[in-house]
Amino acid sequence: MTDSKESEIIAKRAIEDLGFDVHDANIVFRANCPNIDLIVYGKEQAIYVQVKSSERPANKDYIIIDGSPWTEEQLNGDEAIYNKHDHYKAKFVVLVNLENRSTPAFYVAPPDELTTLVRKKGQAFAKKPKRDGNKRSIHFRKELSKEELRKWLNAWHLLGEPVRPPRSQMRDAPIP
Repeated sequence: MTDSKESEIIAKRAIEDLGFDVHDANIVFRANCPNIDLIVYGKEQAIYVQVKSSERPANKDYIIIDGSPWTEEQLNGDEAIYNKHDHYKAKFVVLVNLENRSTPAFYVAPPDELTTLVRKKGQAFAKKPKRDGNKRSIHFRKELSKEELRKWLNAWHLLGEPVRPPRSQMRDAPIP
């Protein structure tokens, strides 16, 4: 199982490889930042990002959106899944799919759109009775299919314009 710090490091390195400067929010602010993990610096703006990892989803071809089970308020109310605290707010969530650890997949999504999609799916699943006809518990993880997340796969452009060329281009550049 991957801890959240390892996923943050994997995401940080991937974003840096694209040409952005990236800092750990907890180090920058010298305190725990409950809604954000990374600060991504592009040419025009800095963006707060929350990182979530997905390693063993319950369903094949799915990604864990948030590993905690639903609460009644999250599923049927308007309680936040992301940006839960009255503090700095993440503009994007980076989901790190570690199904294949040597080549992780990254999904860059706005937290509100992600919440809307997963809540709709969660409500539909919760309404479906169990095989024995009994009511289903809502204590299941928040997951979406890779197909539902496809538009956010490697959607790094949402972070803006990087401050330098990607590292792969820098390796290929001629030495002056």
